[in-house]
Amino acid sequence: MNRIPCLLAAGALSLAPLAVAVAQDKTAPAPKAAAPAPKAAAPAPSRAEQGKGVMETVRASATIESIDAKTREIVLKDSEGKMVEFVAGPEVRNFDQLKKGDVVTIDYGVALAMRLAKTTSKTRERSVTEGIERSKPGAMPGGVITREVRVVASVEAVDAKKSMVTLRGPQNTVSMKVGDPKMLEGVKVGDMVEAVYAEAMAIKVERGAKK
Repeated sequence: MNRIPCLLAAGALSLAPLAVAVAQDKTAPAPKAAAPAPKAAAPAPSRAEQGKGVMETVRASATIESIDAKTREIVLKDSEGKMVEFVAGPEVRNFDQLKKGDVVTIDYGVALAMRLAKTTSKTRERSVTEGIERSKPGAMPGGVITREVRVVASVEAVDAKKSMVTLRGPQNTVSMKVGDPKMLEGVKVGDMVEAVYAEAMAIKVERGAKK
């Protein structure tokens, strides 16, 4: 758990889906306020975008301890002094803007179930729709990832008081909050359910304070 901020930042710099998976183990603080409703003329937002406004969020940050422009190797250090090294691939836009001392900050929206219902299916399934918005050329690296996941999974745990449910799909087990507590009525461990949940992550890199 101690290395999660660094791992998050490493994955987030390349805007990789791995960063979303790593973040699921974090404990979230109070939820953000609901986002304002879109204007009538605007296109209808996806379910993932709708969920971002009410997701509980986790903030993690790490500092660039060293960077090699030739090999594109970056070493990140979190607030506890834990370090992780990785190579920034070509998908990391504006790599040349990165410098030692820069701070990578990630706000991760914890999985939020927008739909959950029992199903007669006995086969676990999973499909993912992702959206990625990267920073503009010349700007500091960063961006936003949204992900909407549809899964047929077994119920591993239910906490009605906290509006939490743990689902085991074909690839992994995820604990999530439900958007409406009524979704959990009649749901028990061992049931097969079909669920749609959203995740989101915003990444930014800022110059570190000058010493």
